[in-house]
Amino acid sequence: MFAPQLVGLVTTIDRANRPNVATLAWIISTSHDPELVAVSVSRKRYTYECLTDEFVINLPTRELLEQVWAVGTRSGRNVDKFQATGLTPIPAVAAKPPRIAECPTHVECRIVDRVDTGDHTIFIGEVEAKSGDPDAMKDGALNERIEPLFHLGGKKFLCGRE
Repeated sequence: MFAPQLVGLVTTIDRANRPNVATLAWIISTSHDPELVAVSVSRKRYTYECLTDEFVINLPTRELLEQVWAVGTRSGRNVDKFQATGLTPIPAVAAKPPRIAECPTHVECRIVDRVDTGDHTIFIGEVEAKSGDPDAMKDGALNERIEPLFHLGGKKFLCGRE
């Protein structure tokens, strides 16, 4: 009913200091000042356990659809998803979790609040840094040449007009 929803590859660090990546489609901006974004995660997911201090939202594009699906259908509890998918972790600017080199933009956040909502928790993050390909942004917005992924539900994704 609320589709399409922007897809992000959200990176975290687990309690053993290992990087994790999750495919999430429940991502929203919540404030301009301070700049806040939120992600909603099921308390059953391994990523929930990894959301302790910080997270990074990496924006995947059409070219990464196969990796987005693979990340979203495996648990980091059982597999190193970076190794399994060939995604490249690179150091973040301000956060502990890595950025993903193949993604054109990254938003690094420090968790400032949590709100339990049914079977999910909303993690609210204050933006600490933004980075990425300078050509990915145009006049303060995403460049139209970038084709982000949107989740329609199930195995259906939207990209551009497809």
